[in-house]
Amino acid sequence: MIQTTRRLLLLGTLAFLLRSRPACGDDAETARLLREKGATAVETNGVVTTVEANDCSKWSEEDFRRLGQLGRLRMLTLGPGLDDRALALLAGLSELEYLQTNQSTMTDEGVKSIAPLRKLRTLKLFHPGKSFSGAGLAQLVELPNLEKLTVAGSLAFGDEGMAAVGRLTNLVEFRTWHAGQTLEGVRRLKDLKKLKSLTLGQRLAYKPPTTLSDETIAVLAEMKSLESLQLEEARLKVDSLSQLSRLPGLKKLMLEGIDLPEADVDRLKGELSKVEVKWTRPNDVYMKRIKALFGE
Repeated sequence: MIQTTRRLLLLGTLAFLLRSRPACGDDAETARLLREKGATAVETNGVVTTVEANDCSKWSEEDFRRLGQLGRLRMLTLGPGLDDRALALLAGLSELEYLQTNQSTMTDEGVKSIAPLRKLRTLKLFHPGKSFSGAGLAQLVELPNLEKLTVAGSLAFGDEGMAAVGRLTNLVEFRTWHAGQTLEGVRRLKDLKKLKSLTLGQRLAYKPPTTLSDETIAVLAEMKSLESLQLEEARLKVDSLSQLSRLPGLKKLMLEGIDLPEADVDRLKGELSKVEVKWTRPNDVYMKRIKALFGE
């Protein structure tokens, strides 16, 4: 009886040690397999901390399952091939701090698989599919560390998505351009009281309504926490831009591809004397959209 008890204790201790042992060998094997699939995997002391896969379109479910078992992965970049089913297999990446996707087909419902990533700080969604309006981002409201968010390159991401972003009150940085939101969507950002950096580009369209216009500047001038503001692809009046002097902490204003006379830029720099103002003329591609939205 005593020997049996000792044997059971020994087996229990051995099982505990096996569970507690760092899975470096597993990480190394997974890294090898991911590299065979064209991914880049960075290892530190035998532990995979970063994975970048620019094309996952030929990955199997097992490939994503293996990726989801990298328990100490911190940075992950995934290209085409990520859908709701694959995303669900990544919900166990408890140490993940940075997630970037491009051309994913995740839906608003699928975003729920991101919610368990409690250490996530940065989320970048480039060219999400038509089934992603952004409304699903509201499921991330309980993420305690999510501070930086980018959503760009999809007309489907509109005012409903912006309303969801407006609920992520821990955000200190938000970037969006070439999406579908209007002025009404921009208004939904005013509840982001911690927001310090905002990049706002033009709507992905060649007819009104716009995202960025003189009316939009009046809304942005009410967001008192802003320290850095980048505006892209619009025709704006200097009198409108001067309203940004009401932002007490504004340090940097970047006007990328903004149709504005150079003389007005000089005037704006004088009126915003404590702000670093940078301006670039619209290129041909930008100018085509600006003329379509604002007229010749």
